[in-house]
Amino acid sequence: MEAFRFYQDRKVTCWERTHFEVTAENYEEAVALVKSWQGEDVLCFEDDEKIIITDGETLYDTSENLSIEENGGQPTIEVFADNGEDIINNKPDNIKRI
Repeated sequence: MEAFRFYQDRKVTCWERTHFEVTAENYEEAVALVKSWQGEDVLCFEDDEKIIITDGETLYDTSENLSIEENGGQPTIEVFADNGEDIINNKPDNIKRI
């Protein structure tokens, strides 16, 4: 028998943690600056002077499957042959054709 190689791509959600420093006169000023971003991504404010990204990590233990509906109707699992040939994905219309 012969062995054939495949791979699966799976779209998931997970949290990323970004460590950063804020240069300010005091802690309260630093907090006020962070709050002024109104929840936007710190990466939008990095300027290498007042806001400095120091480290980042992916929190793999927070990984959760993403449904097709949550992905705008697009597949969240795709299987390919080792050469990149698209074999199947988890969209309902593809599964029904098997």
